[in-house]
Amino acid sequence: MKQDGWFEYYANIHNREFSNIHGNDNFFPWHRRFLRDFEEVGQRYDRDFAVPYWDELRDSHNPASSVVLSSRFIGGNGFGSCVKDGVQGSWTMGFPNNHCLARSFDRGSQMQPWYGPEYIFSVMQRYNDMHNFREHIEYSLHGSVHLGMGGDMSTFWSTNDFAFWLHHANLDRLWDQWQSWGHGNTMDGRDRNGTALSLGSSLPHYGEPISTAMYVGSGRMCFQYAGGGTNKHILRTMSRVTQPLLSTAGEADAGLHALPEALRRKWFPLLESNVPAGSAPMNGTRSIQSVSRVSGKPLPYPGPLTDMWVAMHGFDRAIVSRIMAESRQFVDELNMAKYLSPY
Repeated sequence: MKQDGWFEYYANIHNREFSNIHGNDNFFPWHRRFLRDFEEVGQRYDRDFAVPYWDELRDSHNPASSVVLSSRFIGGNGFGSCVKDGVQGSWTMGFPNNHCLARSFDRGSQMQPWYGPEYIFSVMQRYNDMHNFREHIEYSLHGSVHLGMGGDMSTFWSTNDFAFWLHHANLDRLWDQWQSWGHGNTMDGRDRNGTALSLGSSLPHYGEPISTAMYVGSGRMCFQYAGGGTNKHILRTMSRVTQPLLSTAGEADAGLHALPEALRRKWFPLLESNVPAGSAPMNGTRSIQSVSRVSGKPLPYPGPLTDMWVAMHGFDRAIVSRIMAESRQFVDELNMAKYLSPY
């Protein structure tokens, strides 16, 4: 794919369509279609090719230590900004000009924390419309990963870095999970021009109805995510949001159920508060264990979106600031309640 110019091809599309697909509600369906496009081309070279997702929520406390960023996978920080190891080590990218594939972590050799699984789990429970769900994901986890990685990932042509595809596959997985919570046909909001969107609206670049990208496992979206599913007894547990060891997910679930009722209602309104810690779901696939909250870590503040990033995307700074303030309030209130994250 690299030799045949496909990375330049996708970088050009992403650059050209940038303002049509960010900061508005085309964001999720367009990127799902884009991911599938990339995957279909990959399958011309290897019929078994699939874009994996990076479960970044597991790595949110200390992203730079992720095994995904090791030489076994996509490589780590740049040396003089140039990536030297991993699957793209020493690559020269051709868009927008010839340059080494660049990464430059936002804290030197480290990265600021990303938005963690608890906050994303809360967002998925609190918003039932595409517009608010999209804003709270795009202005949080989406941006923090791009900015944390830096280099090409912080540009209009971020698709040069294979991290882009892993990152957006994970965002798409989270959307798929949210859809499975009763939002399968939820498509509202507006495009960049303020025109109302619906299932019949056309996807930028592709000209296809949004409905063709709405349903994982249907039509051209012929793929699925490992760990997915809609069993009502495990639907709203942390294992739906991140894929840790079940014991870790059990600890997180128990910790959230142990929060004061007012905090549960505020931040996790869909938690089945009538299921006591220590009881087992009816399907018997996993259990919520009673745990002593003496292990784990307080939640860190996630890294903020920079003014450069906000301006680059044409975001409304007031909305971004409100969402960032909300996320810090979330961290403060859970830490004050002595919640300890096992992630």
